[in-house]
Amino acid sequence: MQHLTNFSRFTFLLENSSGTEKGNSVNSAYEKRFSCIPKKVLPFVVSVAKDVEGFKQKLGVDLPTLILLTKATVGILGRETQFGNYTEKTDIASEFARDELNLGPLIDWGLKTFSTKTGKKFTQSLGMGQITPEFWSRHNLEKKIGSYNESFDDKSQGLAVLYGLADRYKLGLQKGLKKQPSVNPVLQKYGLITGINGTGNNVLDLAIVGHNMGEKIMTLWCKTNHPLYAAPKEGGSKYSPFQNKESFNPKSKLLAKIQDPSLKKFPGELTVKLDEVIPNFFPNLKGPGHTAIGYVEDVAKYMKQFSCLDSLGTK
Repeated sequence: MQHLTNFSRFTFLLENSSGTEKGNSVNSAYEKRFSCIPKKVLPFVVSVAKDVEGFKQKLGVDLPTLILLTKATVGILGRETQFGNYTEKTDIASEFARDELNLGPLIDWGLKTFSTKTGKKFTQSLGMGQITPEFWSRHNLEKKIGSYNESFDDKSQGLAVLYGLADRYKLGLQKGLKKQPSVNPVLQKYGLITGINGTGNNVLDLAIVGHNMGEKIMTLWCKTNHPLYAAPKEGGSKYSPFQNKESFNPKSKLLAKIQDPSLKKFPGELTVKLDEVIPNFFPNLKGPGHTAIGYVEDVAKYMKQFSCLDSLGTK
């Protein structure tokens, strides 16, 4: 009978295109108070609203920063899965197998084995926030939230994004990143962008895109001996923008704008000018199916809709 119950729930999840229906019940007073927030995200927002002082202490931030990070968290959930309204069927099946059938250890073993045999890293990005097991481990979320294999409800997904975002934001500030508008002088010079419509806060912009790209993005960027390429300061005096010639695209949108033939060539290894930091630089690195600038602009656009979160610290 239990197997029939599990199968019925799995069918329900597939038909509703989201594996995060658990914990969706929210007091109507909170629905009214946070009317600007999509309903599927409310369980997360309410959990923060009920324990504002606790979250300020756990994250090590003040109230304005908590509000800012909460807005950004909801924006990331929107960018990743349209607030849980867009979920791959394979993701739902994996969440079901991990949560309901307790197959998480077997799945992890299979992914690790396959990665070892092929030499390529295979993992899973699951839930409304598209969280990976590695992300869960890196931010110590087993202790802060619970098991990854039981993390696919709306509240846990939001909390996971928030904890990771706060970690990166504080790391960026420690490394000297500033709360000023992000820029990319090279792309602006050649007319590929007129500016970056981010949050107006470079360290937050980088922390947002770091949801996919990790903590390595939280660094100052420097000029190099090549006018088209900047380099992360932490990488040292030498930097290779591309792993090899095969990964270099000579027909990129940027190179199409360049007149000097010498600048169109594979750059190889560059010399980093460590004493020439580019203030508030935002790299247009590619992630899974998006560019970094496009990602942060989408999140920033969502954040502008969440003014009701400004009342987060009031009763």
